[in-house]
Amino acid sequence: MKHLLQRRLLPVFLCMMLALGLTACGGKDAQPVETETGSTAGTLSGSKGEKDNRVETPSGSGEVTAEVDPKLAEESLNLLYDAMAFDDQYAGAVAYLGYKEQGDAAPLSDWLGENCAGLVEAMPFLLDIPAEHILGPGYGDLFCIVPRDETTMLTVEHITWVPSNFEVGEATEAVLYQTTSAQPVLLFKNLDDSHPLPDVHITLEPDNGPMCAWFPEVDEYGNPGIPGDPDSPLLMDFGIWGYVTGLDYPQDWEPPGGVRWDPPTAWELAYTSWACEHWDMEISWGDSDDPDYEGIVSLYQQPEDGQEYVLAYTGVWRMESGCLQLELSDGMGGSVSGSFPVRMDPTGEYLCIEQDWETGVCPPFFGEETYCIDLTRSYG
Repeated sequence: MKHLLQRRLLPVFLCMMLALGLTACGGKDAQPVETETGSTAGTLSGSKGEKDNRVETPSGSGEVTAEVDPKLAEESLNLLYDAMAFDDQYAGAVAYLGYKEQGDAAPLSDWLGENCAGLVEAMPFLLDIPAEHILGPGYGDLFCIVPRDETTMLTVEHITWVPSNFEVGEATEAVLYQTTSAQPVLLFKNLDDSHPLPDVHITLEPDNGPMCAWFPEVDEYGNPGIPGDPDSPLLMDFGIWGYVTGLDYPQDWEPPGGVRWDPPTAWELAYTSWACEHWDMEISWGDSDDPDYEGIVSLYQQPEDGQEYVLAYTGVWRMESGCLQLELSDGMGGSVSGSFPVRMDPTGEYLCIEQDWETGVCPPFFGEETYCIDLTRSYG
């Protein structure tokens, strides 16, 4: 589930400012984007390029052509800046705007008005984003990324994954956008069968806030994956402002759509076992000699159907920032170490675990070209 306290407080803050008509917000002087010194390939699958301050508009991205009052656009953006300044945990803000089909020839402004009219009305700066800040192939999942303030460095990179002996690491193929006085960008991200791993990496580096490294993703219910601890996210999801005012929450309000899986607590994982094909992971509690870890984890593997499970890896575990931190050894010199994002369904019967997005390392029970897998509770 989305975190209701955060979602109630910040939209209320925004709507109160809108209702009061704060004119001070319009008084901020927007800092210009750094002088362009060159350009790189604009598509996410484009050719390699050097780091430049801005990137040419990708072919097919389209332009936001609707007329919008520049003053209203500036005021709405400044309201978002002020909402982030209200809490120093944020490196920036993000909204998932929907999926634009390949071949959809509608102007982007018309498409935005049809697919997220409420958010466009609340945040008209979305219609004032210049063409050079529209990144990607022009179709796919569309995100808006807004830096914390006008002095934040924002870098958007097209990456590839390079295997080594024991892990897979990311490598930059092209820098799509980078500037130290970042402005909002629209990013099209198209992930298909030919790109099984994330191919876009975003970094936000504020002067007065935390750094955030993020692979943009969205779940099956249209919720963007937010980095950081669930109780202290590094990005503000401002898409909520498009379909609920923040002043009209009923007492037990929850966002529309399906049920959201949340990261489990360490205690929810204690004394449990989780199974997937030919593997079983047993998680204990309180028996680790390392005080930084919660307990011992044991991985058992079934070599073939019908054969007995054998111990394949042992190690230690802990929960940290929504990730299952594992330090595993096979006892023969092989080891696996990573911080794997995990989410548990509300029934507690299923656990979704993903590869370490920082290093590309996968747990031993992942198959080839697998970057996430669902485990089923077998005990506990």
